[in-house]
Parts: sequence; C-alpha cells; structure tokens
Amino acid sequence: MFEKIAILVVFSAIIDVINYYALKSMIRRLRGSGAYGIILKGYIIFSILLMAYFVLSFFYIGYPGYDYEKYRSFFILFGLYALIYFPRINFVLFVIIQWIYYGIKKVFGSASNFRVSRIPKRSFLVQKIGLVLSVVSFILVLYGMIWGKSDFIARQTTVYFDDLPKGFEGFKIAQISDVHLGSFSDRKDVLKGLKLLEDQNVDIVLFTGDMVNNIADEMENYISDFAKINPKYGKYAILGNHDMGDYLKWKNADLKYKELLRMEDFERQMGFKMLLNQNDIIYRKGDSIAILGVENWGKPPFKQYGDLSKAMQGVEDVEFKILLSHDPSHFMLKVKDDELIQLTLSGHTHGMQIGIRCCGFKWSPISFIYPQWNGLYKYNNKYLHVNPGFGFIGLPARIGIRPEISIITLQNSKNKESMSNE
Repeated sequence: MFEKIAILVVFSAIIDVINYYALKSMIRRLRGSGAYGIILKGYIIFSILLMAYFVLSFFYIGYPGYDYEKYRSFFILFGLYALIYFPRINFVLFVIIQWIYYGIKKVFGSASNFRVSRIPKRSFLVQKIGLVLSVVSFILVLYGMIWGKSDFIARQTTVYFDDLPKGFEGFKIAQISDVHLGSFSDRKDVLKGLKLLEDQNVDIVLFTGDMVNNIADEMENYISDFAKINPKYGKYAILGNHDMGDYLKWKNADLKYKELLRMEDFERQMGFKMLLNQNDIIYRKGDSIAILGVENWGKPPFKQYGDLSKAMQGVEDVEFKILLSHDPSHFMLKVKDDELIQLTLSGHTHGMQIGIRCCGFKWSPISFIYPQWNGLYKYNNKYLHVNPGFGFIGLPARIGIRPEISIITLQNSKNKESMSNE
C-alpha cells in the first residue's frame, strides 16, 4: 500500500510542477503585483494540503479487507482525486503541446536583430484552450459524481427474429446488470433505479451479473426492495466476475466458497432464480423459449467459470434460446459462430462510466478493449445486447454513459416487414 501511495504522490507532484510553471509563464506580465504572488503561492499551498489530505486519508482508512464500506470510502477519495487532478492532467497535455510549439518556433522561426521587448509576446493560446477545457472537465466530473451516477434511463430496444415463436411476440424483457450495491452511499439512488424498473411493466427481469463489488453483505439492506419486483414470468440471474469473490484475499478456499453460497442465497431471497451453468424453460401462449445462464466467462485475466455445454443440457430441442453471460467476450469467442442461441445478454463493460451516447452516436474509451460495449449488435443472425450497468465501481460517477435499465421487446421479423410496407 505504501508503494502505491508513493507512486500517487510522485505522479501528482510532477503534474503540479508542470502546471505551476505553465501558470507562472501565463501570468508573468502580472509580476510585481500582489495578485502574482497570491496566485502562485496559493496554488502551491493548496496542492500540498490536498496531497497531505489524500495521504492521511489513505492511511486512516487502511486496508479494506472484507469491509465494503472502506472500499466505498476509497471510491469517494478516488472521485475527489479525479475531480481535482483530471482537469490538471488535461491542462498538462495542452501545456506540453504549447511548449513544443514555442520550442519549434524558437528553433525554426525568423530571428530579429531589432527586438527590444524584455518579455516575448506570447499568446499562450493552446494553454488557454486547455484551461477552458480543464474547467469544463471539472464541471463534468462534478456533475457525474453528484447527479450522473443516479441519472437512470429505461432504454427501449426492439429486436426482430425470423424464428421467434408466435407466442412470444411482444414479449418484454428488462435487462439489468452490474448493480454493484456496495458502491452506493445513498440508498435513495438504488431505490430510484428500482422504481424505474418496476414502472416498466415487463414480462421478465434478466440480471447479467455483478450484484456486488466483493461480498454478500452489500446486498443485505436491499433484499426486500428487489423482492418487491415481481414480473409475470419471474426474475433470473447469473454471477459476474465481482460476484465470484476473486478480488479479495481469502484465508482458505472454504471461506470463499461459503461466501459464494451466501451470495447465491441472498439473490434467491431477492426473488431471482439463479442460473449457474443451468437453464429454464418459459411457456407462453402455447410456445416455449429457453433461458440459459452461465457463471462468469471472460478473456484473461478474467477467469472462465462458465460452462455453456452444461447450461445447454436438456434444452437442445428448444428452438429459441436466450443466454445470460456477463462478459460480452464470451459471445464473440464462443457463441456467435458455434451455438444456436438467438439472443445473448451481457454487461461487464459499464461503458467505462465515461463516454458519449446521444442522437444515435455512441463512443467510450472502453471500445478499444471491448468493441461490443453498449447496445445491440448482430452477427450471423444472432444478437448480442450489452447493458452499460445500473451502478458504478471505482470512480463514483457516470459522465455521458447513464445507468441503464434495458427494455428489450421481442418481435417476429414479419412484423417489421409489414410495418415497412405500410
């Protein structure tokens, strides 16, 4: 822990030194005035006090262990750090570009033997742009921490299939994922999302993993709240990578296994039927579909607990299947080319909690790691839907990627054709 804090301090000090000299150069024409000294000394004192606060807070909280509230305290600290230093890092990038520009200009620019000005006339335009964008980034992070993380949306998607059983036309699914209950410090935020879910009047709720950050205790205060949601065809759930308890140091394998059983028991008390490499068949209007669920399966370093062949047992003859698999990598690597599964529902990416989704355009830095990170994707007449998450982890904020309850309506392709003909 000491090494991580030391790295943080050194990194922050480098950012502050660069920003200090950039600020000094920008206000050099104020030299000799009282404002000049106040601005520079104020920046130094504020930065030192801020870093001292972070360091002392880290040591005061200590190693979280099995205490999810301590983890939450670290997330809040990380949010405060991002609020102050994300704008500063943003400014540093523009400062470096500005310095490179003036360096090139000095080397290759035309010299003047008649220049008498003691202070070069520099506009610092690039740095000024960086300063403006730093202020904007501060506002965005602040918004994401206070409002963005609970700005829930029920996003509607209709998916058309050639082979959808007639009895399931118009079948309405609510997909939720990555709740991360231990991250919420305000119970009202969770209840706000659950109220929106309840208001959708769906046929079924499908949860695609990561109810917690690490341990089952995070669920205790919310069991009755989830249990109140009772769609006609029930609620189904799988386990995500965080539900598996892989991010804690367990004294032995038995303790980890017992915690996993508690996790499953609490979700059952919430009203979910757990699909742990298992399946269930749903009947509606004389037709049937199979709901399959696998434990977490991801690309390394994520572990591969999921066993799809086991989950398929007994439903080979059911023509229409929906798979719950936490990580979208599973669909891309094992499902889209090899299995007769019409719809796969995943989560895991969170949309990185930072990005843009507006007016048909969507982008997030997470797209470089997970090209299928948010929304509906089609491959070989099979669909993958990735939910960007209900909750958050790490940074206690969402900026541009809203917490989402995905409402997926199943329709036969013939309906789409008839609508287009009309």
